[in-house]
This record gives sequence, C-alpha cells and structure tokens, in this order.
Amino acid sequence: MKRERKCRAFTLVELLVVIGIIAVLVGILLPALNKARRAAATVQCSSNMKQLAQAIIMYTNANKGRLPPSQIKDATANPTSPYKYGWWWPTELVRQKYIKAPLAYDTPGSSVKHFDGSSVFRCPEGVDQDSIAGGAGVYPTDAKNNGYVIGNDSASQQEGFGVASWYQLCSRSQQSSGFAFKGPKDPPFMYFDGVNVTTDISVALKMQEFQRTMSMIHKASEMVMIVEACDSNWVDQKNDGPFAYIYLKRLGARHGKKTADGANAYTNFAFFDGHVGSYATEPYTRKSPNANDNSLIDYYRETIFYLSREKGK
Repeated sequence: MKRERKCRAFTLVELLVVIGIIAVLVGILLPALNKARRAAATVQCSSNMKQLAQAIIMYTNANKGRLPPSQIKDATANPTSPYKYGWWWPTELVRQKYIKAPLAYDTPGSSVKHFDGSSVFRCPEGVDQDSIAGGAGVYPTDAKNNGYVIGNDSASQQEGFGVASWYQLCSRSQQSSGFAFKGPKDPPFMYFDGVNVTTDISVALKMQEFQRTMSMIHKASEMVMIVEACDSNWVDQKNDGPFAYIYLKRLGARHGKKTADGANAYTNFAFFDGHVGSYATEPYTRKSPNANDNSLIDYYRETIFYLSREKGK
C-alpha cells in the first residue's frame, strides 16, 4: 500500500515575512544603486566635457589661436548677420569635423528633431529632450537649466543641420555697458546677438574689443571654458526670482545632493587646459554667506570666468 506524500505549502505568515525581507533589502539597495547611477552619470558628463574641450582647442589651433564665438544670430533674426543660418558652436564643431555627434535636424525644412542619448553634447543627468527644451532658469537646479538648446533653432531647421547641446561655452552677449569686453565681466567667448553696442553684427564681429584669442588665456588650468547650462548668455546676473540671494541663476546644477533649500547642487566645469572638475554651485551663486549681505558675489574658487580676473581674483 502506497503512502500518500503530503505537500507542505508556505503559510501566509511565512510569505509575509519573505515579502518584508525583500522590501527591506530593496529599501537598502535602491539608494545605493541610485547613488552609483548618478555617480556614473557625473563621470560620463565629465568625459563629454573633456571631449568638447579638446575639440575647442583643436578648432582654435587650426584657426591661428582665434577662439570661436559661442553664437551668432542668423540673417533672418538679424539681417546684418553675415551668416545666413547663423553660427552655433556645437553645430560648427560637427560641421567642420572637429568632433562627431548626431544631428537634431538632418532634413532641410523639417521640424522633426532627432535625438541620440549617446551624443557627446548630451548631459546624462540633463532633462530628457521630450520633457523640456530648456531656457533661462532662475536658480541652478531649475529644470530649465537642465534642458537642451539648439542655437538659431529656426534657421537650423530651415538648413536641415543643427546640433542640440546641454552644455555652453563661458560666454556673454556683447553689451553697450562694456560688460562683454572689459571690466569685471569679460568672458573668453562672445555671443553676437547684434543688439546694444551696434545693430550691425558684421561690424561687431570686427570690433577689437570683441576679439578673443588663446593668447588671452594666461591661467589655462583655472579659466573656465565649458559649463553645464542651457542659455548661451548664462552668466547674466540679476537677483530676482524665488531665491533673491542667487546670482548666476542660469548655471546648471545637475549632479549630487541638493542644498537644504533645493536651489543648488553640483556642476562640472571644463577648463582651458582640458581638465574637468566638479564643484558645488552655491559658492558661485550666493551673494555672500549671509543672504542679507549686499556685498559683491564671490564665485572665484580656483576658477575664473572672466579674462580680467586672471591678474588677480
């Protein structure tokens, strides 16, 4: 006579204990995995910026030491521009084969954008292209600072040749106040929008005060070349918005842990000697340690944004 074998199933209590253990393990591991993922993204961002810095250096060497403009308005946006489709530094680096990257616009007249997550111009912690096109944020962690931009967007669409970028050169638009070429705010790259100093871009391009060459860079390991930002005129400062103490509102803080107020985190800077460093954005955006203090901003910590600061920070 065969003896029946009884199959013992898990009890409800045992199942709940197992599920509880799994939940605890997931709770422990997820933060570590997210931290590792973000650390990897920061490293990938740094690698992207190193490649872009090398491409800028190669371009400059091939053009007798002349630094490229960050952007020049197209002829439709400003009829005085000598460039029909304008100038946009990522597009020109790709067009002139100083670096390889996919085109966002590749068909003349088509409004369809194409994106590739592996692009060297794509910050892995930037906002996805389907979410936001970027713009001028009002504090470093603002999602607008994490988006992409295509310089001279409409003209690039018309030409069928344009590159999206989550990075910006250390530049500022030319202004009648002289901020762009002398005094405390003279960046190493220029954005020619054709306003303020002159409405004629072709004239502005030849003005001596707007010329930028590698010979002007005396502290290559400290002069910032490329930043994480979306707006070409990212160094524009004005203390308004939800965080009145913050200047450099358009500098993107995409990495690491946010500050208590949620306005700052970490960002990468690429320098003229080719190296990339990670920095907390708060020292660069806060007017002073005391938010009520109206003293000058101190955003120089082994980093230089303006040519005039090379002589003494």
